Amino acid sequence: MSTANLIDTVTIAPHTGGHGHIRKGQSLRIVDVEGQQVADFVAVKIGDPTEFQDCVYTSWHHGRYQWREGDTIRSNLMNDMWTITSDKTANHYTGGGFCSNAARRLYLNSDENGCRDTIQEEYRKLGFDPNYLQSVACFNIFMTVNYTPEGDWVIDSPVTKADDYIELRAEMDLTWMVSVCAWPEVVNGEQPTPLRFETYD
Repeated sequence: MSTANLIDTVTIAPHTGGHGHIRKGQSLRIVDVEGQQVADFVAVKIGDPTEFQDCVYTSWHHGRYQWREGDTIRSNLMNDMWTITSDKTANHYTGGGFCSNAARRLYLNSDENGCRDTIQEEYRKLGFDPNYLQSVACFNIFMTVNYTPEGDWVIDSPVTKADDYIELRAEMDLTWMVSVCAWPEVVNGEQPTPLRFETYD
């Protein structure tokens, strides 16, 4: 597909959130500006937070947790929300879930907000009840999680390089929300860095 007509772009710093609206047929390109940066990304049907992106149902639909170009991302009502039209790394975590203030207090001795809290604030800005946010809605873009034969769940550094991206075509009118993750150490490589969000007709 052609993405020549850029209609909006926003760069979001780590440890901050953002949101946007996208119409059916438009595309959202999520660009890793410097490399090795993770996004906690959710989407809902425009105006209706009760229909949301569902990673568990998407993996169930495809019969695998590693999503590929051409795959659709499904809602909790099993409707198509996105199609992955381009993906430079095909390396993401699709199991759902966010870091949070509670997790940061437990593991980092920090009282700062995590990605869940940041996205809930975006819900509030949009006039949505933040309790609508579900863990299964979170698509951990560019995050590396390895499953071992022994059953271990091992986080490693992202494999993205500067300007790598994933591009999603909207299959319905959507509102997307994001937290650019600020978890230290391996999750975001050596240090958290910004991401850029480009909308194309």
